[in-house]
Amino acid sequence: MNFDWTTFALEFLNFLILLWLLRRFLYQPVLEVIAARQRKIEDQLHDAERSRAEAQTAREACEHQQAAWADEQLQARAELAKSIAAERERLLRGVADEVAEARAKFQAQEERERQDWARATEQRALALGGRFVAKLLERAAGPELEARLVNWALADLAESPAGQAETLRAALAGDGPEVVSAFPLADGQRAAISAALAQLAGQPIQVTFREDAEVLAGLRIHAGAWVLAANLRDELQFFQAAGESEHGPD
Repeated sequence: MNFDWTTFALEFLNFLILLWLLRRFLYQPVLEVIAARQRKIEDQLHDAERSRAEAQTAREACEHQQAAWADEQLQARAELAKSIAAERERLLRGVADEVAEARAKFQAQEERERQDWARATEQRALALGGRFVAKLLERAAGPELEARLVNWALADLAESPAGQAETLRAALAGDGPEVVSAFPLADGQRAAISAALAQLAGQPIQVTFREDAEVLAGLRIHAGAWVLAANLRDELQFFQAAGESEHGPD
């Protein structure tokens, strides 16, 4: 086989032409397509990275927002618990105050009822005691007891204070005094009473005597508005009135 340089040169020229044609019409477009494809891939990668960064930022923002919401929820729960505790404390204080007020009212009412019962009991006791003493004194009343009461009345008249003596003198200067006794007075007793009243009046006076069994024993002397009660009936009434005024009505 002989080597033909002409054929070799032509083949080599054809090969160069083919390379140029391939480079001109195939390789360059392919490179451009590859470059465009590379740029597109890079753009997609860039977009993906940007999307990933945005997603990461959004996720972090969401996590931050969730954390903020969680903090707000915790704070709101704490505030709610605090408000509930304060309201509960206020209600408990109100209930305690109402209970204390009700207890105080009940105790006050109970104390008033106890005092009323004690007063009523004491008044009944005083009334019973007064009736018992009245019955006892009615049985004990007699001329002897009245004589002692007359002597006490004469002693009171003789020992009248200066201011009271002036009042008695003014009362005795008017109408003549009236002396009421439960039993008839002896002449000596009448004379002693008249003398004592005349001494207080500073002048002779007319004394009227009468009997009234209602006084039980002793004397009741009237001179105008002035009254000397030295008898059992008035003393018993004074005793009962003093008990009622001290403890009040039922």
